[in-house]
Amino acid sequence: MSTAASAATGAAIPKLLPKYFHQYVGNATVFQALKSYEHIAFVKYINSVYNLAPLTKWGLSIVPMVGVVTGSPSVEKIDFNTSVALANTGFIWTVYAMLIQPQNAGSRALALVNFCMGSVNGYNAYRRYQYDNRQQK
Repeated sequence: MSTAASAATGAAIPKLLPKYFHQYVGNATVFQALKSYEHIAFVKYINSVYNLAPLTKWGLSIVPMVGVVTGSPSVEKIDFNTSVALANTGFIWTVYAMLIQPQNAGSRALALVNFCMGSVNGYNAYRRYQYDNRQQK
């Protein structure tokens, strides 16, 4: 176990984690190659794990949100099980994001995007459930 990495974070590094990854424990910088460009505000914002996680999650969540607004895909093409799984995942991670201490703009943005993902996919699951019930009658 790397004592320098564990001393820097104040936490023990899991033994199953390969030594190569010890350098990243407790390091909020995502891309070391961008470190010399962090004098640019946007690069510094993107290169932080606290801001990159919500931005990545928004990228994954935007497609279902656009689908709800535009009405596509049609309700026949929505997979009920996938929508329920994504809704549950969104709501579970919303709670987790609210437990992160200390709270900052990144953790709140992560909670917001997870809540949106849960809500949108929950709505899609509801639409598919209603459609399936109408088809059975």
